[in-house]
Amino acid sequence: MRQNIIVPFDGSDSAQEALRVAIEMAEKFKESIILINVQPSFTTPHTTLFFKDSDMKEYQQIQYEEAIAPGLRILEEANIPFEAELIIGYPKDEICKEADKRNIRCIVIGSRGHSLFVGSVLGSVSQGVLYRAKCPVMVVPIQPN
Repeated sequence: MRQNIIVPFDGSDSAQEALRVAIEMAEKFKESIILINVQPSFTTPHTTLFFKDSDMKEYQQIQYEEAIAPGLRILEEANIPFEAELIIGYPKDEICKEADKRNIRCIVIGSRGHSLFVGSVLGSVSQGVLYRAKCPVMVVPIQPN
């Protein structure tokens, strides 16, 4: 049986809105939230020449902690069960792999993250997850103020 909800989280307003929607769902289903942040892999032949693996991992950890902090505050205030996880790789792929691995109920994702490209309705990650996921995906738009 599928259970629990994955929320990809980058700290953006869109991700925070998606998390709030996921919290409502988790409360109704009496499930947990799995908050994930995907950091890019910096391991290439060129980076390994100039940076130690430990330095790259430390940088990814710092980026993760900064991105996930607002989500942790929201979840702690909501007082529902959750876990937070750092994953390294390509966001679209890793989010879907994590959903498959955990056999979750659904993915709740913001429509746009911290992207340099604006103008389209969906960001590249949310669009990629919609196409690749084998489970239901809910894309949550930012609510106008």
